[in-house]
Amino acid sequence: MAFYPMDSNGHFFAYPEADIPWREKEKIRHEINSNYFRYKGKKIIAHPSLGIDDEYYIYYTENHGFDDINIFARVELKD
Repeated sequence: MAFYPMDSNGHFFAYPEADIPWREKEKIRHEINSNYFRYKGKKIIAHPSLGIDDEYYIYYTENHGFDDINIFARVELKD
């Protein structure tokens, strides 16, 4: 069953949350927050990063503001 999280204002995100480990979600959240000037005002973010399994991915997130994101997809980058 899909889980649609809510943002800090009680609004539901449009996409269900990705099924990835909590630790990995927090790593990506931290990276996005640390570079938020790059993402401010963008509704959908494509954030490339190294996963906790040492594979490269693009993480797709909905952005409702600083520290108010929903990671809804992770796509592995292939050689």
